[in-house]
Amino acid sequence: MSGTSKYDLLLKEINEIEKYVHTFVSKNQELQKEKNELEEKVAKLNNDNKILISKINELEKKANSAEVNITSILSKKKLNVNERENLKNQIDELIEKIDYHIQSL
Repeated sequence: MSGTSKYDLLLKEINEIEKYVHTFVSKNQELQKEKNELEEKVAKLNNDNKILISKINELEKKANSAEVNITSILSKKKLNVNERENLKNQIDELIEKIDYHIQSL
């Protein structure tokens, strides 16, 4: 009888180990799936970030170009009131676009 009880005890221990292994494998699969999803999300966010950076660079170039144009116009002649207002509006629009893109980062 002692042989049978040792055998039963061994089977119970093996069953417990199987349960632990199964639990471990399931948890590992879940974590792997979550890791893959997070890696995809990071890659997408990095791509979005690159796009936004390029848009900001474009807007900065436009702003610099507008500034150069304004400087050259101002140096050539005095602006009338309407031209000044138009230039102010253009500058304000560019600043708003830059602010919007910076805030979306």
